Amino acid sequence: MPTNSEGGAQGEALSLRKIGALTAELTDWRSNHEIRQADKEGGGVFDFVKGLRLATRLIYILKNKLAQYSLDANWGQILDENGKYLSPECDIIIHHKKTEIDRWNGEGGDHGNVMDFRFIELKNVVVVISCKSYLTSISDKDRKYCQRLRPYLKRKQLWLFAECVPIGKEKDLDKKARKIGHNKFWYLYSWDEKNLQPEQNRPLWKRFLDELDKLGRTESGRTN
Repeated sequence: MPTNSEGGAQGEALSLRKIGALTAELTDWRSNHEIRQADKEGGGVFDFVKGLRLATRLIYILKNKLAQYSLDANWGQILDENGKYLSPECDIIIHHKKTEIDRWNGEGGDHGNVMDFRFIELKNVVVVISCKSYLTSISDKDRKYCQRLRPYLKRKQLWLFAECVPIGKEKDLDKKARKIGHNKFWYLYSWDEKNLQPEQNRPLWKRFLDELDKLGRTESGRTN
């Protein structure tokens, strides 16, 4: 854990650069003419894969950020206190480090972790993050997912994280996301579909990192 303001500032700058690099990579893909044309013709990348790409890249950022607090982030499912009942699939689970009950195809070896899916007991869960690629509205499917997941989380936090949202709809989506059960709503950038232009929200990135630090300090206090 950083022991002075300088160290903390340097760590934050590095984390912001990682988020900025991810944003640049994703916006380049979204604005590419050939890729957009393939999407229009039905030959593009599946939407769920785009969401999975965001979640995977975000997991790496979270792992690096949360390691100082002995927290981890992984794709997985939650088991109840008795270790019997499974939650819906969770794009990202922030949990106490090395507390998974089981891990599917995450043992490494010569070819690394092709799939790394963790089963986490509820008491070790801190936050669940649901990831979206281009979020234009809060659907009935999103509402039902929250309804299914909420009984497992109880007093835990549920966040929604989007790659991008339409310019001008940021506050409305935030309000609707919270209404269906999300505690926090985050996104990397707003997107001008007509002009293919992104608007980065760096202040929101900063608040996201601050929230992670707050969680880390809180959880460290509980376990120490």
